[in-house]
Amino acid sequence: MPGRIASFFRNLLLKRTVDQALEDELQSAVELLTHEKMKQGLSHAEARRRALIELGGVEQVKEKVRAIRLGRFLETLAQDVRFGSRTMAKSPGFTTVAVLTLALGIGANTAIFSMVNALLLHPYNFRDLDRIVLVWQDQGSEAAFDDRNIAPADAADFFLRTNIFSSLATYRCRTDSLDSNTEVLPTDACEVSANFFGLLGISPALGRSFAESEQQLGRDAVAVASYSFWERQLGGDPSAIGKAVRLNGRTYTVIGIMPREFNFPVSIQLWIPLALPPEQQADRSQRSIQAIG
Repeated sequence: MPGRIASFFRNLLLKRTVDQALEDELQSAVELLTHEKMKQGLSHAEARRRALIELGGVEQVKEKVRAIRLGRFLETLAQDVRFGSRTMAKSPGFTTVAVLTLALGIGANTAIFSMVNALLLHPYNFRDLDRIVLVWQDQGSEAAFDDRNIAPADAADFFLRTNIFSSLATYRCRTDSLDSNTEVLPTDACEVSANFFGLLGISPALGRSFAESEQQLGRDAVAVASYSFWERQLGGDPSAIGKAVRLNGRTYTVIGIMPREFNFPVSIQLWIPLALPPEQQADRSQRSIQAIG
């Protein structure tokens, strides 16, 4: 194995030296075979011709050796990259269109795969997953695809004034500033109603989730951390329950740590109570929250 590695780097970095050594070796073989033919009574020209025929041609032998030696793949790849770069530089307009087309195609395929992976290959491990639905208000054909929000008062009506849902939870996500010991870090956080985790059928791995009373202003300074946040920011300390974290200059007490596999909404690091003031609870004009039922 060490010999193969050394040969690989020699072929890759000392190409001219290796090619010259191959040339010298082949010429020596031709001269030696020519000399043997001349001993049989042939002229030098005829002996050399027959020697070349017997060897299969110097250039042909070179190509066969180059095709099988270590490092040939990277050499060919480098040649292809140089040729492609020169071709694209000659046609910048075509290059721009091609790159944008590839970017859109790769992005679309990545999005589709992420959806298939989440829904079919690795679905969320929620209780009664086939009964959980997203709830939003139809905003017509001009609404953005991911604008799946609802007004707080309308969400309350869906639950209280219909018999459609046995439970309905609301949430809204945001990016907060986490005050660590040495720096301020952007952190994805999500305000959730007290029944959020219960609806999904997921309990914290450590500690507890939110109590109904903690969904009220003034009592909402508590937080549930993701497993990755617990490992990265809290050192994976089992006694992290009760510790304080500061978000946007406000102190929250960590009361729970979610299981490693829990990741909803995706990328969220901290969950805090969704404590809306009375005027927001009664609001029907601003679609400011999301809901699952």
